[in-house]
Amino acid sequence: MESHTLRPYVVVICLMAVTSLALAFTVDINITQEAGIRMELPDTVGDWEGTELRFCQSPDHQATFLVSSLEDANTCPDCGESLKSMSKVEADILPGDTRMLKKQYFHPSGRTINASIVLSGKERGSIHRPEVCQTGQGQNLVGKSVFEVPIAGRDPLKVMVLELERKQRTQDGNSAIVGLYYAYWFVGKDRETPHHHLRMFWMAADRVLRNVSHRWAYVSISGARILESEEYRKEIKRVVGELYPHMSLDNDRS
Repeated sequence: MESHTLRPYVVVICLMAVTSLALAFTVDINITQEAGIRMELPDTVGDWEGTELRFCQSPDHQATFLVSSLEDANTCPDCGESLKSMSKVEADILPGDTRMLKKQYFHPSGRTINASIVLSGKERGSIHRPEVCQTGQGQNLVGKSVFEVPIAGRDPLKVMVLELERKQRTQDGNSAIVGLYYAYWFVGKDRETPHHHLRMFWMAADRVLRNVSHRWAYVSISGARILESEEYRKEIKRVVGELYPHMSLDNDRS
């Protein structure tokens, strides 16, 4: 088919897209406080012991603390500035009604992992595409795949797994490549997806077809990985499998 015969179809598709966007952002949307997840991370995950992270809000300090080491979880012990569940940079950039929970987990073997939940507010800017944030921190994305995590009583949970690498200076002054992983998924009202673009589509569809906007959550875990080894995938399976029931609203319905 020649290009000029395709032109009418392209115009129709463009008009439909523009109309959808206009409806999504101009009609009176019913913005609810409903979320598809509980803002909760357990204190223990199998053999892992976790503690919440808090961040100093002083522009000149911006230190990170473990709540388990603090007498007052709301006040910086060094400078007296307030402590929050997100960093100063995140607090300045993200919409004010964004909620965040971060915990660090420690294993008897010495390994550590980080887990976080970001819950969006009224604006879409609360949640960004994870790949952009990770590579913006000086890490190289070397692999990406969807991984299925078995969850009792339901279909496997699909999570996006990023394989990352970062150059790091060793104690002897040389540089080495360090392997990292970052696994995440998005949770809406009765919806889950590892795909950022599918989340955006569902948000727009809810606005246009249902005239409603729910709060979406972005869940992630991250840790170190041995280069050329897939052992970290077993860690993701174990940790996510333990975390999921604590966050799931299904426990509230049972």
